Amino acid sequence: IITNPVEEYCLALLLQHPELKADCQNISPEYFEGSLNREIFTACQQTDDLSTLREDLDTVLHEHLDSLVNRPLPVTQADKRWAECTLRLREAHLRRLEARKQALLAMEAQTGGTTAELAKLKEQGIDTSIQLKEVDTQKSRMRSGVKGGRNG
Repeated sequence: IITNPVEEYCLALLLQHPELKADCQNISPEYFEGSLNREIFTACQQTDDLSTLREDLDTVLHEHLDSLVNRPLPVTQADKRWAECTLRLREAHLRRLEARKQALLAMEAQTGGTTAELAKLKEQGIDTSIQLKEVDTQKSRMRSGVKGGRNG
């Protein structure tokens, strides 16, 4: 079982502040590396009510759900913390993709992959790099208090 404090914090925010759900369309379940967190997030997207959410989840997830719902969180600036948290999730996801692509490129180069396959992998890597630069720009804006950018 993978535990990820950022994922869990993000889910706790979402569960304790249902008004944040409106921003969920910008977040992919793939951002959640932990399968328990991914399942809870996916179920959360499909229901508005905590008791329905609990019913929809496998009983194995109930303890984890309870820990997220009861996690102590600061009561102010939930939207700002949500934006920062989801940006960190996106960044971590993009970095995982980048690492996988680099590993695939290295493997293809070692095994004599075709030029077309290598070019496609490099092109995908460029896209990930561009998205990571966008994340860095958004993080800088958040630190300086400037709003803007997109989150998906």
